[in-house]
Amino acid sequence: MAALRDADIATYAAVLAAADARRPDSALLARALTSRSPALRVEAARAAGQLHVGALAPSLRAILRVHAGALTHGAARRADTALAAAAAFSLGLMRDTAAVGDLAAAVDGASSVGVAAAWSLGEIGEPARRAIERGLETPPRTAGPLGALLVACARLDPVPVAAVLRYATGDVSGSAGGSASPAARGMDGPTGQGAAALASAARRGAAYALSRRPAPTAVRALAGLAASSDVDTRLFVARGLGHRAAGDSLAGLAQGALRTLVRDPDAHVRAIAVQAVAGYGPGARAEVAGALHDDDANVRVAAAGVLDRVLSAGRGRGEWSAAFLADTSLAYRRQVVGAAVRAGVILDAIDRDNPDRWQKQGDWHYRAAAAEAAQGTSVERTRDLALPLSLDRDGRVRAAAYAVFAPWLDSADAVRHPWRRELMQHVLDDPDPIVRATALGAFTARATAADAPEALDAYRRARGDTVADARLAAIALLNGAWRNDSAGFPDSLRARIAALPRPTDVRELEAAGGGSLWSRWRAAPPGVAQPHPSAWYDSIVRAVVVPSLAGHPLVATIATSRGPLRVTLLGDQAPLTVANFVALVRAGYYRGTAFHRVVPAFVVQDGDPRGDGNGGPADAIRDELTALPYRRGTMGMALSGPDTGGSQYFFTLTPQPHLDGHYTAFGALSDGFATLDRIVQGDAITGIDVQ
Repeated sequence: MAALRDADIATYAAVLAAADARRPDSALLARALTSRSPALRVEAARAAGQLHVGALAPSLRAILRVHAGALTHGAARRADTALAAAAAFSLGLMRDTAAVGDLAAAVDGASSVGVAAAWSLGEIGEPARRAIERGLETPPRTAGPLGALLVACARLDPVPVAAVLRYATGDVSGSAGGSASPAARGMDGPTGQGAAALASAARRGAAYALSRRPAPTAVRALAGLAASSDVDTRLFVARGLGHRAAGDSLAGLAQGALRTLVRDPDAHVRAIAVQAVAGYGPGARAEVAGALHDDDANVRVAAAGVLDRVLSAGRGRGEWSAAFLADTSLAYRRQVVGAAVRAGVILDAIDRDNPDRWQKQGDWHYRAAAAEAAQGTSVERTRDLALPLSLDRDGRVRAAAYAVFAPWLDSADAVRHPWRRELMQHVLDDPDPIVRATALGAFTARATAADAPEALDAYRRARGDTVADARLAAIALLNGAWRNDSAGFPDSLRARIAALPRPTDVRELEAAGGGSLWSRWRAAPPGVAQPHPSAWYDSIVRAVVVPSLAGHPLVATIATSRGPLRVTLLGDQAPLTVANFVALVRAGYYRGTAFHRVVPAFVVQDGDPRGDGNGGPADAIRDELTALPYRRGTMGMALSGPDTGGSQYFFTLTPQPHLDGHYTAFGALSDGFATLDRIVQGDAITGIDVQ
C-alpha cells in the first residue's frame, strides 16, 4: 500500500477519533472513502461498519459491485480487493440485509473478498440463508471462500445439514457445475488452488459447521472424518462427537471415533477428545484415566476436569486420591478437587479435618481454588466450602467465593430468605470493588425496589474506585430493580437517582441505557467529545499505522517461564488496540503478571496484574473489529462485553471461527508455537519488549 501523505494522516487520525468516540460522522467517512489513499479508503470502510453508519451502506454495496465488475471484465489489477474486503466485512457488521445479493455475488470473487463476504452472510443470518445454501449448490472455486461459506452455515439455526454433508466427503463439484471463477483462473487472491486443497477446505469447513450444532444426522459424517490428515478437521470432529449429538443410538460409533482421537498425535485434539468422550459416562473411564498421565500438561488438566463424569463417589477415595497425585501442579489439582466435589467426594486437600488444607495455605491461589471447588454443587456444599472464604483477608479469594455463591443468591428461594438482605448489606461494605461487583451482579436478575437503596449507595461508594466494575454492576442492579418492580420506587428514591451527576465514563452511560430512570443523564450536557486530543490520534497513525503499511510492523517479544513468544502487532488493522498494548508494555504494566486463564485447546490469557482475571486499567478501550480470522496463535483482546478491553489479551491455541469479527484481533504469533502449547495456568510472564 502507498505511503500516507500528511493530509492523509490527518484524515486517517480524524477517522480513528470518530470511531473511538463512536461518533458516526458520515460526511468525514464518505470523504475518506473517495480518498486517493488506498489505506485511508480501507480504514473508512471499516469505521463505517464499526459505527453502523447505515447511510454509507449503499456506497459499500457499490464498492462490492464495482469490484465484481472489474473481475468479470478481466480488470483484476484495477480491482481494489482490500477495500472490497473491508466493505464486505462492514456490511456484515451492519447486518445489512439489502446487501445479501451483493455479498453472495462477491463470495466467488478474490479470496480475501470472498472470505469477508461469506462471514457477513453468516453474520446476517437467517435473511441470508437462501444465499448461503445457493452458494453451496454452486460452490466457490477457491479454498478460502468455500471454507468460510461452510463456516457461515454454523451461524444458522438450524444448520442446513443436508447442504453441508456432501462437503464432508470433499465433494466440491457443485450441483450446477459451471466454469471456474475469476479468482480460480488466476486473476486475483490466492490462485490456482488444486483439487486437493479445495477438498481439504471443504472437509474442514463441513466438520466445523456440523460440530457447532449437535445433530444426530451429522455424527456419521463426523466419525468418518476422524482419520483426516488435517489437524483442524480432527479438532472439529472431536468437538462434534459428544453425547448430546450422538445420543444413545449412535453412541457406539461416536465413542469409537473418540477413542481414536484421544490417542491423536496432536495434544489439542486429545484434550478435546477426552472431554467429549467423558460425556458418555463410566464406559469412558479407561480413556479419561489414561489421559491423566498424558505427556502434555493441558491434556492432563482437561481430563482432570471431567473425572466426575466417569468416576463416582461409590468408587471410594482411593481412586480419586491416585488421580490427585498424578500431577503436582495447581492447574491440574484444582480440576481434580472440583470434579471430586461434584461427585460427592471431599479430598484431603480441602478436608476441614486436614490442618494443611488449601483453605489455610498462605498462597491465595490455593484458597481461591478451595472456594471454586464448590462451583456447580449443592447449596449446602457451597455454604461449607465457599461461604467461609467470603471472609478471607484477600479480596481475590472473597471474589472467588462470592462468584461461586452467586447462583444461589439469584434463586427464588434466596429472594425470600432473610440472609439475602443481610448478605447484601455486608458485602457492599467490602473494600474490594470486584467483590462488590460480583455480589451486585448476583442480586440483579431478581432485584426489587427494596434492593435499590443499597444499589444506589453502592454506586456512590464505587465512584471512588479506580476500576468501573462496581459502578457498572450497581447501575445494572438499579435497572433490574426498575424493570422488575418500578411501581415500588418511591418518588424520594427516584429523586436521589436523578440527582446523580452525569458520569464521564461512556461505559456507565451505555450501562444505564434509555430507560426513564436515567432521563436526567441523557438530558445533561455531554462530556468530552472524544477520548483523546486530535494530536494523539495523529501520533498513533505515525507511530503504529504507517510502519505497518510500510511492511515494518511493531513486534512484541513476550518472555515467559516456558520460553519466548514473538508476536507481530497488526497496527494497520487495530491501531488503537496496538497503541494501548504498547503503552502498557512500556509503562511496565505487565511486569510480574501470569497466565491466569488457560483453557486447553482454546486460549491462554494474560494481562491481569490482579491475577484472578478481574484486573485491568481504569479506562477501557473501544473494540476495533476486523476480518482477521482467529487462527492458531492469533492475539485478541479479552472482553467482558462490548468495548470493555483494557490490558488482558489472549492467544488462540486452535482455530476459533466463532470469535471472528467479535473480538479485536491485533496480533499474530510468528514464532514460539511450541512455547504457546506448553503454557499452563499460573505460568509467569518475565518481561515484554516491543520493537
